[in-house]
Amino acid sequence: MNLQEWLEQKYLDWERAQGARQSYYNFARYLDVSHTALAQWMNGVNQPAGDDLANIAGKLGSEIYTVLGLQPSRMPFQAVADAYLSLPAALRTRLDSAITEAGQSVSQRRLNPESEEAKRLALKIFEKWGFRITG
Repeated sequence: MNLQEWLEQKYLDWERAQGARQSYYNFARYLDVSHTALAQWMNGVNQPAGDDLANIAGKLGSEIYTVLGLQPSRMPFQAVADAYLSLPAALRTRLDSAITEAGQSVSQRRLNPESEEAKRLALKIFEKWGFRITG
């Protein structure tokens, strides 16, 4: 399967998941890439690279690397990103909010992210968003 076929299939899968017809422009926004770049990739004019490639892999899965004939990214969060996409949208939204708030709070307080204080703060914020972490 070439890049154009793969992207088209992923677009159709995403569109079905949205429950309504969607534009390529909306798909580009979902992928966090420019609609011009997406059009070029879907027309075989160019291939994604750099941050665009990472954004696509994060949203659609690391198989993009195989489609492009590249070694899959070994970023430590790739498995987490792939699993994240299989979660229900409402849970992803809460998780996004908890992570964002915890990161901002630790940063604003200028805490060492590995400190006990930062860990307690993050746990408190995650509990606020409905996540209980034990152990």
